Amino acid sequence: MADKVEEPKNEQIINTEAAKAKAAEVAGNVKEGATNFIEKVKTDKTLMAVCCGVAAVLVIVVFVILANCVFGGPKRAVKSYTKAYYIKMDAKKSCKAMHKNIVESVYDDVDECVDKMKDTFEDIKDSDVKYKSYEIVNSKKLDKDDVEDYAEMLEKYYDINEKSLKKVVRYSVNVDAKGSDNDKKLYIYVGKIKGKWYVIDQSSRK
Repeated sequence: MADKVEEPKNEQIINTEAAKAKAAEVAGNVKEGATNFIEKVKTDKTLMAVCCGVAAVLVIVVFVILANCVFGGPKRAVKSYTKAYYIKMDAKKSCKAMHKNIVESVYDDVDECVDKMKDTFEDIKDSDVKYKSYEIVNSKKLDKDDVEDYAEMLEKYYDINEKSLKKVVRYSVNVDAKGSDNDKKLYIYVGKIKGKWYVIDQSSRK
């Protein structure tokens, strides 16, 4: 036999109606408050300026977050390059980590860079050298004068407009290999060119 469905008690109906009425009242108050605030903003120039300022800051913050998500930051560029070149030996990603103009100053195009890089990796494998891990020890943001020196170098040798280089960060990176004789201690320099970070220089360090 099916369970008998009980009719709702009058008290339950009253409570439900009361809850609906309270919710409607709260919604009305919120709407009225928002309307009053908007009208106040329209007439109060100081408050309007503050609101506009806050909105502008929020837009900038959102833009920076999106830019970092799309293009990545300097540390991400270093990690991507170091992992691609030393750990994975990925020729395509290794070439991609560098600006196109830098690549084409050495090779005819990116495709030749990839082919030559593959040959380099084969030679490394044949020598039984295997890099197993890396560590970013620290970083240093270069000052204005050093950035300008790099900007002039990029324009002179790689035809990259010096005004397009905005920042340069130097990373100290340790790369560990099987057999301590093959360990590497590096300085890897990344530059921000037209909003994107590229590896622009690399050298050994003591």
